[in-house]
Amino acid sequence: MKKFGVAAFEDDERVYNETLKQFDKQTEQLTEQLGIFQEKLVEFANRHNEEIKSNPEFRSKFLHMCNTIGIDPLNLYVGRDKHLFTVNDFIYELSIKIIQICRNTKDLNGGLISFDELLNTYFKTLNITEGDLVEAIDLVSTLDGGFEILKIKGTKILRSVPNELTNDQTKILEVCSIMGYASVSLLRVNLKWSKVRCKSVLDEMVTSGILWIDSQTHQKEMLFWDPAWIAKSLSN
Repeated sequence: MKKFGVAAFEDDERVYNETLKQFDKQTEQLTEQLGIFQEKLVEFANRHNEEIKSNPEFRSKFLHMCNTIGIDPLNLYVGRDKHLFTVNDFIYELSIKIIQICRNTKDLNGGLISFDELLNTYFKTLNITEGDLVEAIDLVSTLDGGFEILKIKGTKILRSVPNELTNDQTKILEVCSIMGYASVSLLRVNLKWSKVRCKSVLDEMVTSGILWIDSQTHQKEMLFWDPAWIAKSLSN
């Protein structure tokens, strides 16, 4: 017999709770299996460490195996602090990761991403320092992708697009580094620019994805936000 009212609700709740328990159990089992996989992977890498280092084809297959089972090679350690790979291998893997991050976020940030966002959002669980980032970026800066480290108001920014920032764009980013956003009136007061110049540069930065528009602000004018500030607020 079909149940109605409270009885039907209680049945639905019971089914939901049972499903939730089953899901939690499966998640726990998968986490345990992943841990076992990682242990076996480290054992395998220790046995074949020299071949992984010296044979590019073997190393490529090993890294492919890591990716297939969802294990980040940058997160493989022997003991607590010693990384599985040598320094050069580690920096190489880190540089590949940085390229992937820049490629995936280019449409969101216009090819500009701060070191703070890289360290605190993408590499938060890894033992990676600012020095590691610099070394990895130096490695990929020889490519034709336009990778370059900029410094804006003391903050290190990675630029991953070939288009260089103009002086006007750099000044606007300096304003954004203080409050997170810029506006026409803010630029006119602080930089003494004309309204046309402010609007022209801001629109150009929006088109290239460097800034985002906030048209629903409680203020009387449109605000132009640095995506890095939005990412920072979401991660906190």
